[in-house]
Amino acid sequence: MISSLLFILFAGLAVGCALAVVAQRNPLYSAISLIGVFVSLASLYLTLAAPFIAAVQVIVYAGAIMVLVVFVIMLLNVEEEEHRRPRLAYLVPTAIVLGAILIGEVMFVLSSVPRSPAQGGLSDVGLTEPIGVGLFTKYLLPFEITSILLLMAIVGAMTLARRTMGLSPVARVLPGTAVLAPDVIDPLDRGAGKPFEMRTTAAGEQLYGIHAKHDDD
Repeated sequence: MISSLLFILFAGLAVGCALAVVAQRNPLYSAISLIGVFVSLASLYLTLAAPFIAAVQVIVYAGAIMVLVVFVIMLLNVEEEEHRRPRLAYLVPTAIVLGAILIGEVMFVLSSVPRSPAQGGLSDVGLTEPIGVGLFTKYLLPFEITSILLLMAIVGAMTLARRTMGLSPVARVLPGTAVLAPDVIDPLDRGAGKPFEMRTTAAGEQLYGIHAKHDDD
C-alpha cells in the first residue's frame, strides 16, 4: 500500500515536471523543471530497491548533465521566446491525440501484463557490482559512444557561441541613413555648422572621404 502511494506521488511529480519543461517559455525554467524530473525518477528507483541507479541518476543527470545544460543556455544567451501566433496550429491537437494514445498504451500494459510471482532470495538488480560488470564488458562500446556524443555537443555549443567578425579592429561600419553632428566630421567645429545628413552608404563614403567595405569587394 505504501509503495503504491509513493509510486503515484513520484510518478505524478515526474509527469508534472515534464509538462513544465515543455510549457515554460524561459529555457532556464525548463532546465530547472527537468531537474525535478530526474529527482522524481531517482525516487522511483529507490522504491524499486535500486539505490545505486538512484544515486547515479542524481549525481550524473541532476548534477553534471544539468550543469552542462545550464552552462550552454547561459553561453548562448537564449532569451525568453516571444509570444507569436503558431504557424502550425494542427500540432496542438496532434500532440493531445498522441498523448492520449500513449496513456492508453500504458494502461493496457498495466492491465494485461500479469504480475510476476514473488521469488525467494535477494535480487542483485540495481546494485553496484552487476552494473559495473555489464558497463565495462557487454555495454562498453555504447558507453564510449555516449561520451563521444557529449563531447560533440560541447564542441557544437562552443562553435555556436563564438562571435566572429569579418572586420578588423580598426574598421568602421557606415550606416545607410544617419544624421551626424558637425563635430563628428570636423572636431574643430563647435556646433556652428549644420548637421550632416546622409541617406546612403555612398553619401557617407563621400562625406568621410573613405571607401567602405562592401559585400562584393
